[in-house]
Amino acid sequence: MNTEHLQRYLRNECSPEEARIILEFLATEEGQRQLQALLTKELPTLEALPLDVYERQHAQRLFERIKANKKAGPKLAWSEKSERRLGSTWRWLVAASVAFVLLATGFWWLYQRNLTPELITLTTDYGQIRRVTLPDQSIVTMNGNSSIQYAKAWPSDKPRQIWVKGEAFLEVVHTQNHQPFQVKLPGQMKVEVLGTRFNVYTRASATKVVLNEGRIQLCMANNAKNRLEMKPGEMFFADSQAKVFYKKPVDAQVHSSWRTNKLIFSGTTLAEIATLLHDTYGLQVDIKDTTLRAQKFSGTIPSRNAATILKGLSTLFDLKITQHNNHVQIE
Repeated sequence: MNTEHLQRYLRNECSPEEARIILEFLATEEGQRQLQALLTKELPTLEALPLDVYERQHAQRLFERIKANKKAGPKLAWSEKSERRLGSTWRWLVAASVAFVLLATGFWWLYQRNLTPELITLTTDYGQIRRVTLPDQSIVTMNGNSSIQYAKAWPSDKPRQIWVKGEAFLEVVHTQNHQPFQVKLPGQMKVEVLGTRFNVYTRASATKVVLNEGRIQLCMANNAKNRLEMKPGEMFFADSQAKVFYKKPVDAQVHSSWRTNKLIFSGTTLAEIATLLHDTYGLQVDIKDTTLRAQKFSGTIPSRNAATILKGLSTLFDLKITQHNNHVQIE
């Protein structure tokens, strides 16, 4: 029996027959010695075990007795009888603690394996739009350079959860048991909803949530006091680095127009358009004229790809645009 077999047992990776053989080996003095060495190396404290209060107290008492005997052993002179008695006690303590740790770790790993759901991660390339159906038949439309993550199956007694990075439009269905739907965002923010349609934008330090239909609640930093109710036609904006947070009325269709392969600008600065081109299409945009960067534009252009957008910007707003690979110069 080698250390690898014991490690596999602790990770709950053995077959029933392999586990039986290992347990028989652990009943021997050599088995206890090997396992004690392994636990000393890989599990020096009880903090590594996710036990409940009663289990932790019980294990702690065992470990304290073991450590006390180990510490006292070399310093005291024992009679042969006492030595045998201590050795017997020591072996019993080791066996008891080993058995306890084995049961705790073995059942924990089995519990975690059954408890932790299989996660699905989906991404989009620059300029790609992808439509995804979630386990509850809710729909997520992902914009370019974005990702989502969610469990393959959602239990009916827990909130439906999805993690979003980039930009996505969500159409959430309402379940018969009123099961909450949560969108997890960076910076410990999340959107809670029962059934609605809304757009989520989260890139770098900035986060925008625009509500099209229904009702949502924005929660920040998992603090019950930091909750913000939103109504259709409202946008919440947060910049965690600049510490800017506000809510204002907007035209919700403008912020989700990308889903229909068009971009609607309504008083949008050229600097903001440049950021959009970088985040969604991977373009490096250079605007040397600071006055031009602050200029605002309104209009609608197709957004099937980056080339179409640049052509539309040039035509609609009378801009001189030159492109070399992913580098774009606007003047």
